[in-house]
Amino acid sequence: MNDTAIKRNRHNVVLTGIPRSGTTLACHLLNKLPNTVALLEPIEPDRFAGLLPDCEAVADAMGRWFRRSRRRALKKGVVVTRHVDGEIPDNPFEASKPGKEPRRWLASKGRIEVGKELDHDFFLVVKDPPMFTALLPVLARKFPTFAVVRNPLAVLASWNSVDIPARHGRVPKAELYDPELVRRVTAIEDRLGRQLALLDWWCGRFEQFLPEDHIIRYEDLVTSGGEVLSGIVPAAARLEEPLSGRNANELYDRNDVVEIGQRLLESDGAYWRYYTSESVEELLARFA
Repeated sequence: MNDTAIKRNRHNVVLTGIPRSGTTLACHLLNKLPNTVALLEPIEPDRFAGLLPDCEAVADAMGRWFRRSRRRALKKGVVVTRHVDGEIPDNPFEASKPGKEPRRWLASKGRIEVGKELDHDFFLVVKDPPMFTALLPVLARKFPTFAVVRNPLAVLASWNSVDIPARHGRVPKAELYDPELVRRVTAIEDRLGRQLALLDWWCGRFEQFLPEDHIIRYEDLVTSGGEVLSGIVPAAARLEEPLSGRNANELYDRNDVVEIGQRLLESDGAYWRYYTSESVEELLARFA
């Protein structure tokens, strides 16, 4: 980790995490803070693809993106982000869906108003779990980088309830930057097996490239009312939002959850670095 570069970019924050772990919720909460803007996947998926394997070129390009975004926010009072009706929601998917049809992604990309006064050194947080995790070895050396994790059973249950590539055990946005990930998931025939491999890949990257105090657990995010985000933006220490955990979401199919839980408990993966088998068993019992 380049401490000098991190200090220089102290207010340019990279946020990643496991998909459906609460990264959008984190952005929603951070946007409640003064002098802070948090953006939802504003960068085009292939933005840095042509620069690899030149890691410095990727880091420089990310720095230029931050500078342009900061100027736009300060001079024009607008930012480019994915949003729902001009706001960063706490959840970008449909609240419910009849039957077993996956819930649709509701956010669209465009300009929205900042809606608050900003100092020159405001915090600019940008989140993109697939791309930023693939680029983690590069980004974590240059920018303050944090990741959100969540009980692996809840993550897998959520993947199977929404319309995202991970539902099928693939993540093109990450695979674009990591050929080894492509080879790994392509070699696995069943969908749940690919999902477990993806979950292992995500958590393995976090374990390898991020310090423990840069890992935020969804469960802590909820129980603290957002206060745990103070590691990213100190002003979050004052957050006291009433939040309810959704690990046992009634929208998750019970039969799917039981099957997923059994396979998960029989598996090995880096996700056990952050959660115990007991925590999965306790959650599984809530669906019994």
